[in-house]
Amino acid sequence: MRFANKVAVITGAARGIGRACAERFLGEGAKVVLGDIDAEHLKETAAAIGAPDNVLAVVTDVGKKEQVVALIDAAVKKFGRIDIMVNNAGIAPVQDFLEISEADYDRVLAVNLKGTFMGTQAAGRRMIAQGHGGVIVNMSSINSGLANPRVATYANSKGGMNQVTGTAAVAFAPHGIRVVGV
Repeated sequence: MRFANKVAVITGAARGIGRACAERFLGEGAKVVLGDIDAEHLKETAAAIGAPDNVLAVVTDVGKKEQVVALIDAAVKKFGRIDIMVNNAGIAPVQDFLEISEADYDRVLAVNLKGTFMGTQAAGRRMIAQGHGGVIVNMSSINSGLANPRVATYANSKGGMNQVTGTAAVAFAPHGIRVVGV
């Protein structure tokens, strides 16, 4: 049980990669906190993956700082700590470059870039206060370095997210907190 006595918070955890991460952490002994904007799938995932004593589901819009902070606070309130943060929430609309509206652009950056920044910042603050290190994992993409005009907003957000990851890694290293991109 690699993660016994550890608490992992995962955004975008209702489906896909986020749910798979939650299942794996739970299977390795961690307590998991699932954050997602999709309340219906979040509830289904929480019920399907584990016992209520080890799983907490919190409806979270990662594009809103106060909700990201509330997610971290809920994890600490229920489980007493946070050891791992997985910033997985993301959206990738396929659109013609010239058809992307300002609202489309803002929405993708709010979820993918701002959400990662806020999650990294909130988790980092809590881990520093706890004083026992931790790890923050930010889900990147090969598209962060590719010029694909059909996913321009996604590529922009993931390129920026790579910078969030690098700068946070340097900022948090003195506190024993690793920040990595996958």
